[in-house]
Order: sequence, then C-alpha cells, then structure tokens
Amino acid sequence: MAVLTFPLTLPQFWHLLPAGKATLDMGEALDVAQTSGGEVLTADLGTSLWSGSIDLGKMTNDEAASIRPLINVLRRAGTSFLVSDYARAYPRLDPQGLFLGAAVPTILAIGGSYREMSLQGLPGGYPISRGDLLSFTYGTNPVRYALHEVVSPIVANGAGQTGLVEVSPPIRPGAAAGAAVQLIYPRCKARLQPGTAKTGTIAHTITSDASISWTQTLR
Repeated sequence: MAVLTFPLTLPQFWHLLPAGKATLDMGEALDVAQTSGGEVLTADLGTSLWSGSIDLGKMTNDEAASIRPLINVLRRAGTSFLVSDYARAYPRLDPQGLFLGAAVPTILAIGGSYREMSLQGLPGGYPISRGDLLSFTYGTNPVRYALHEVVSPIVANGAGQTGLVEVSPPIRPGAAAGAAVQLIYPRCKARLQPGTAKTGTIAHTITSDASISWTQTLR
C-alpha cells in the first residue's frame, strides 16, 4: 500500500467514521470594543474558519481497529483531511443530486465586495437554497479549499447561469472565475485540534466514547 498523502479524501477518512453526533460551525474573528458613550464597535481581525466535532457511535472493536490508526496518523504535524457536513451533503431542493446529474458547475464571476458570486454550468432552472453549501479550490502550493454557505436563494436561468448570490464567509483573495464548484459533498480541509482526539474506551467487544474535534486550515 502506498504511503498516505494529505489531505485525506472524504472516502479515505471522513466517510469511514460511524457518526453519532456531529457539529459544524463557522466561528467569528472579531474585535469588540465599547466607547464611553455606550456604542459597541466591532472590527474583523482575520478570516472566519469552519470548525466542528464528531462523536463516533458505538463500534465493535474490529471497526474501531480500522479507524484508530487513521486518527493517530492525523495527530502528526503536517497532516490534514477533508470534511463535509453530514446534514448538508446535497442541495436542499436536490436531496439526492439527481437534478444536478453529471453537470459540473463553475464560478462565473465574483462580486467586487467578495461577498457574492455567480455560477454557470448548472442545469437550466436549477434551484439553490438558503443554507446550501458549496465548495471549490483555489491557489497553488498549497491548494486551498473554500467552503461557503449560501445566504439567499437563487435559480439558474435557462442557460444554467445564476446572478450574483451572497455567500458566507466572504470569498478570499485568490478565488477566480472558472473554478469547479462542488454542490454535492461540499468540503473543506481540516486538521485535528491538538489534544482533543479520543480513540475510545473498550468494554468487551464494544468501543465507545471515541471523538475528534477539528478546525479548517487554509494551508
């Protein structure tokens, strides 16, 4: 077997995990100050990153044995893996991806505010809902993974193009028109949060209480 390369793909790690409970959230990087007049001022300090955790369900000891080595590998420096949201693997109005089919959407344009983007290459009339996730890659050395949440719904026209739609977090510099967009299993690149991984407690033939926490990385 070849030596693992990083990030581990969804089938190599994330899809192997027997999810019990999971979280995925986007944190804020804000500076908050209050003036003598009682006004609350906020300013962005940096980029917002996704983070989350997953509590693995009860496993047989044999099932745990196939996952534990991967978790331990990911405890090393320089390792990473891809993450997707279990609850939003598909667009809300295309829950099995049948409408999207073999279409390969791409970024058509990015708005000047970096809060909006438009898509092309969709089936005509394809609906994108508030809360849908989308992802794409940008940059080289390293390749960065962007994961965004749609803020307002939009429908593709007959040519498979959308108007500008707001996404969150804001689009980072380096993203460009023409990048392929994942609407099925949108993903980001993540690292384990140090000191949080637990490979489980063994009782007879069952392993329980295994969990990991992770944070998005742009490296």
